[in-house]
Amino acid sequence: MAMKKTILAVALLAAAQMVAYAQVDVISVNKLPLKEGAELFHPVFSPKGDFLLLTSINFQGLVKYDLKTNETTKLTDAVNAGYQPQISDGGKVVVFRDVEYKNNRRYTSIKSLDIEKQKVSTVDKLSRDMHAFGFMGGTVKVASKDRIISKRLATDVRTVNTSYLVNIEDQSLVLYKDNVRKVLNPNGNCSYIWPSISPDQKHIVYTALDDGCTTCVCDIDGKNVVKLGYIGAPVWMGNNWIVGMEDKDDGHQTISSKLKAAKIDGSYSQYIPTSNEIVMYPAATEKSIAYVADGAVYLMEINIR
Repeated sequence: MAMKKTILAVALLAAAQMVAYAQVDVISVNKLPLKEGAELFHPVFSPKGDFLLLTSINFQGLVKYDLKTNETTKLTDAVNAGYQPQISDGGKVVVFRDVEYKNNRRYTSIKSLDIEKQKVSTVDKLSRDMHAFGFMGGTVKVASKDRIISKRLATDVRTVNTSYLVNIEDQSLVLYKDNVRKVLNPNGNCSYIWPSISPDQKHIVYTALDDGCTTCVCDIDGKNVVKLGYIGAPVWMGNNWIVGMEDKDDGHQTISSKLKAAKIDGSYSQYIPTSNEIVMYPAATEKSIAYVADGAVYLMEINIR
């Protein structure tokens, strides 16, 4: 009994110290004034941080929410459009997946949407593969095991990115640089999920399903792996932090989920306090976190010390 009390005391002290020495401070939290009954999930920030893309819980359709005007604009009803959409630097073009079923088989095409003109174009044809795609300046690159294409789509270019794309193919972590495909698998032969590249293109965050679920960060070439414990659906919060959810379930449904942030060198992590018991699907910039809780979307302003 004494040993149990000692362990509990140490755990409580560690939690108190984590709060006392928090490096991510919450400045404000606001519930977005979405239309009554609108159930929207999986937020994605635009590169300038001026709007969010939102979708249904199963990733069907895309909605643009303007963070300055609170205006909501429906962009598309495409199936799977809300799964990892990409936005051009200036926020004028969105690239997304569109899914069709033929003879009970799933096919995916890549499409672009000019937001101002409300014009949809096909970037890449229907395929059975799950392509990786992303903007490289004003050009979108689409890559899969058998082909890589590039297509000029946007003129609202603020920065010139390098030519990296990351994808999960046959449960492996795959990197594309220019026209070269390389299987990384930094944690060895296991399954990988949730990969993304840091804004400065120097690191990759991912979760490895090797010994449980371990969220890790590695260099862009797959080396120097840092294990961060479990942080579900991790996203970049600048170049040196990630944020995600530490969720728990009872085998049927999620019973708790907290926002958790970590430095990519593994030196520090903390829970970010919210008033909600179940917080899901975070998106982030260096100044803001958007998340879903209690059927609503919240915007949190933060300060990283």
